[in-house]
Amino acid sequence: MSKIYLFLSLFLLLSQLGLTQNPILKKGEEGFLYAADPAAEVYNGKVYVYCSHDVDNAVNYSTMQDYLVLESDDLVNWKNHGVVLKPREYDWADGQMNAPDVAYKDGWYYFYFPYNKTHIGVAKSRTPVGPWEEAVTDKITTIFDPTVFIDDDGQAYIFGSDTKQDIGDKGRHIMGAKLKDNMLELDGPWMRLSEETVAEAVHCFKRNEKYYFMARKGWSTSYWMADSPLPTEPYAEYKGIITKRQIDAPTHMSAIEFKGQWYYFYQRGDVNNGSFWRRSACFEKLEFNDDGTVVPIEYTLNEGIKINKPISPIK
Repeated sequence: MSKIYLFLSLFLLLSQLGLTQNPILKKGEEGFLYAADPAAEVYNGKVYVYCSHDVDNAVNYSTMQDYLVLESDDLVNWKNHGVVLKPREYDWADGQMNAPDVAYKDGWYYFYFPYNKTHIGVAKSRTPVGPWEEAVTDKITTIFDPTVFIDDDGQAYIFGSDTKQDIGDKGRHIMGAKLKDNMLELDGPWMRLSEETVAEAVHCFKRNEKYYFMARKGWSTSYWMADSPLPTEPYAEYKGIITKRQIDAPTHMSAIEFKGQWYYFYQRGDVNNGSFWRRSACFEKLEFNDDGTVVPIEYTLNEGIKINKPISPIK
């Protein structure tokens, strides 16, 4: 009994400290799914992580066809809602369905999902977890790995990379565009935002009036900083690499502030008997130096989230 008491006391202590263990979902748990491409959002005091879904026997990404959501109010205890959106039920959406994102505006949650890899469809719901209904009957634009950001003034932006299809300048760059108030149409052309090329997985967030862009460059996550959400003259300033080289899965990330602390969500394929095509969502604390630059991120597993010490960013 004393061992059980000690275990329970330790568990409660870790919960109070806000520590967790990666990955978020663990193989063997009821309802386990491979949750990839985590797009974390904060709604109504809770964290919702919208993920693409790798099937158990995946040997490539062609079997990606639906989406799931995870929910937590403390980042320790997670509710797995399972698959909540199956876009192939819409007669206009088919093909490979990779990384999604969700944004909230005027009473609606908008679920942006790619089909045929780069065609962007949209579903909507009155709640963060659904049920979801068609918001459009065709693609709203073409981009790879869409992410949507709403600024403090209510203006919405969509970002991605032209990895699979050139939009404007040839090459793979961070791309951005305004969205109209209806959240379903572009309000102007796509604009190139980075001098440097990227592979995929663009993400944008704002902190202390600075705009941060993250993307996969090589086998790591790189980031850029800018004074505006569409930095075209000049482009966003490249700041360097902030994660180790990761070859078990392509880096795909998002970042949120929750209860005064920033967090970095990502995926890995070296857990849950996974692989490059069977990935699991994880997260770490995200720290910043005094000048706003990002502290390099240390991946953790099983021992809980570590607090990084401020050091100079990796170049």
